[in-house]
Amino acid sequence: MSASIVENLWNKLDPQTQEWIRANPGTVILPRSVTEALIRARGSHEELEGVDRNGQFPLSPQDQSFIKGVAASSPVGHPVPPVGPYH
Repeated sequence: MSASIVENLWNKLDPQTQEWIRANPGTVILPRSVTEALIRARGSHEELEGVDRNGQFPLSPQDQSFIKGVAASSPVGHPVPPVGPYH
C-alpha cells in the first residue's frame, strides 16, 4: 500500500487545514480550500493529479484511512502529533 498524499504532506500543512481534516474524517472529496492548502504544502503550483474542474480533490482509500487514523488518535481541539503509522 502506498502512502497517501495527505499523509506525505501532513507535517507541512498549516494547523487550520489539519484541524479541518481531523474534524471531517468521513470526507471522500476535499473542498477547494483544502486542496489549495495541499498544493501549497507541496511547494509546487502544479495541480494535484485527480483534482476536478471545481478544484476539489477525491481522496484515495489510503488518504481516507490516514485521515480516519489521525482523527482517532488526535481529537479536534488537541495538539496534532507528527505523522506516524496510522493505518
